[in-house]
Amino acid sequence: MAATRSLRRVGAWLLMAAIAGIALRRSFVDVAGPSMEPTLWPGDRLITVPAHPRLLAIGQVVVLIDPDDPSHRIIKRIAAIDGTRVEVRGDDPSRSTDSRRWGAVPVGEIRRIAVTRWPAVLTPLTHRTH
Repeated sequence: MAATRSLRRVGAWLLMAAIAGIALRRSFVDVAGPSMEPTLWPGDRLITVPAHPRLLAIGQVVVLIDPDDPSHRIIKRIAAIDGTRVEVRGDDPSRSTDSRRWGAVPVGEIRRIAVTRWPAVLTPLTHRTH
């Protein structure tokens, strides 16, 4: 019984440490262009965390290196993953330069994963289709 309590206490401390680590590594990214409308609008601010290949999933909004300008970062949604390459797209195809032009990009080009908007943290980052 005491061992179970001790194990739970250690588990709780590890969970709090993991959450604190994520919180310390988060950063804000501002949306600048219209390619992610209607989900994201210019001026929206996103809370992001560092990307890791194991954390990437189809449908996530990510920040990646712009294949056309490596000094620039862009925001897109993951459309497909094949293990080493990721297909990314904007939510507004008529105003997005994305994998339809470049093809899939290396997984290592994904720098951050968007977690939520700030300060409207309860609004989803999922694309709504009508």
